[in-house]
Amino acid sequence: MSFNTTGTISEVLIGTGVLYYADRTTSSLVFPADNSGAWENPTTLAVPFSEVGYSEDGWTLEVDKTFEDVMVAEEVDPIKTLKSAQEVRLTGELSQAGIDKLQIAMGGGVKAEDTITATTTQTSGDDFDTGYDSYIPPLSDTFTEYAMVLHTDGPAGADRQFHIPRAVNVGSFAMSHQKAPAKVSLATEFKLLVPDSTLNVGSSGGAYYLFRVIDNTNDTDELDIN
Repeated sequence: MSFNTTGTISEVLIGTGVLYYADRTTSSLVFPADNSGAWENPTTLAVPFSEVGYSEDGWTLEVDKTFEDVMVAEEVDPIKTLKSAQEVRLTGELSQAGIDKLQIAMGGGVKAEDTITATTTQTSGDDFDTGYDSYIPPLSDTFTEYAMVLHTDGPAGADRQFHIPRAVNVGSFAMSHQKAPAKVSLATEFKLLVPDSTLNVGSSGGAYYLFRVIDNTNDTDELDIN
């Protein structure tokens, strides 16, 4: 007697997705919502998100959980297991190495077009003429907290979005200039943190959720993301 897998082909997903980001402390920032059956474009919201652009191998959401067993003398096996720690990360490599992408990969800092404050005062002789763009990495105790939207294909052609209210770039930075055809890429690793009332995707029992996944089944066009 033979048995066949009763799988659902439309739930086998392919594609890299598109990543958007914004400073999570930006006033009136909200996640994309319904726009007559379609997702609002994150880049055209009243308070817009920015698109990360090209990536090397797409984006990976990782959930690393640690459980501790409760043991008693009378049992060989644990009688209970408790989650004692958890880390959720979004990782990938940026294939664009412009100044704005350096700012993401370094976890913040100041670009030339940003407001120069007392903490980023330039010394004499560092003022450049028009056409020179500059970037100053963040101080060791300063970093930007991002809100992020990952837009991918979902089951049966649905558009899927991951809404991440609070994340910081914690990964090591490396930028290697090599001979062609190797390209410069910027490794990024965002760690998700517990949100607060500034921006969140809901709560339960007074605790805020780290992220949410939403499938818009109004769209049935498969592989229409990237």
